[in-house]
Amino acid sequence: MNALEGIRVIDLSTSYSAPIATMQLADFGAEVIKIENVKAGDGSRSWNPCINGQSIHFLYMNRNKKSVALNLKSEEGKKILFELVKGADIVVENYRPGVTKKLGIDYEALRAVKPDIIMASLSGYGQTGPYAHRGAYSNLAEAQSGLMYITGWPAPEGKPTASGVAFGDSVAGMFLVQGIMYALYYREKTGKGQYIDVSMVDSLVALLQHCFVQYSLLGQEPERIGDRDLSDYPYDLFEAKDGYCQLGNSTPTDWSRFAEAIGRPDLGEDPAYKTSVQRWEHINELHDIVQDWASKHTRKEIETIFSEYGQLYAPVLKISEVLEDEQILFREMVVDMEYEGMGKYKDKGIPVKMSETPGQIRMMPPHLGEHTDEILAGLGYTAEQIGALRAEGTVR
Repeated sequence: MNALEGIRVIDLSTSYSAPIATMQLADFGAEVIKIENVKAGDGSRSWNPCINGQSIHFLYMNRNKKSVALNLKSEEGKKILFELVKGADIVVENYRPGVTKKLGIDYEALRAVKPDIIMASLSGYGQTGPYAHRGAYSNLAEAQSGLMYITGWPAPEGKPTASGVAFGDSVAGMFLVQGIMYALYYREKTGKGQYIDVSMVDSLVALLQHCFVQYSLLGQEPERIGDRDLSDYPYDLFEAKDGYCQLGNSTPTDWSRFAEAIGRPDLGEDPAYKTSVQRWEHINELHDIVQDWASKHTRKEIETIFSEYGQLYAPVLKISEVLEDEQILFREMVVDMEYEGMGKYKDKGIPVKMSETPGQIRMMPPHLGEHTDEILAGLGYTAEQIGALRAEGTVR
């Protein structure tokens, strides 16, 4: 049995942010019916790079879903949506604020059809506030939230830096799943549905950890510090003979074992470096000492030495190396997939491991409208009626 077996989700979302959330629900057994527009489907189907005219982007956020191609601008299309909502638990969308109301499918319209429906909306800035109607994507959200400012190398040479992936979309999708789980639990206790409003900017602001407190209590503007950590040093990136690695002191109150590991036990006894604060005061000289040592060793040699001394080590892996890493493979975070017209490929596994109700990859990402006939037949439409709807452009 899957954790969310019996839960039906109507997924009106497109692109990346909310589809990440509905994929997670689908991974744990929810039936996710993805509603796509009849002309081209989810916008991510056409994003570069493509193979045989099909985008690789659509693949990694739409597994375990069914696709229905439906024209929501038509009255018959909305009628079909409402019929689906009657048998659903959750509706997810990520249009710009105001679009669902314009289409006549907002929360008020849906709960008139299904009073206990849970509707979850994900947007760049949220459904309320002076920026609500602005469009956004991950880098814009990272900039607006302050996350981009504190990411990257120190000024003046270093500029604010975005993450290497659509981080804002992924994090907001995860928070959307949280909200949906809270709402399901509340509905189980009370029988009441509710509306969930998650924004990418809010989600990234929530990740700023100590930054608000640092500024408001200490009067210090958090600045970029590269690969370092304010709480202790050495915790930094170093270049070995054959690549980069991130090293760290396992015991901030005592760095003598780290000093021994790099062949400098004298540094562990030096009163100038005793505390984390003192080591930060001498950060550049300590960095150069550790870097000089690291440059004489391979990553594997450093791993062996740091393991012996109980210090923190991780190689900076390329994606090709991640795909072959024994820990990643053991945790089943690399899975084999195959998509018609594109061939076999590797994708990410399911990160949440559950002893009784583990997630499963049951279906490949759907082709546009692949399940239209199946879903409509389940609503009682005959083959002739479905054919007529297809002919008039209501479904595909």
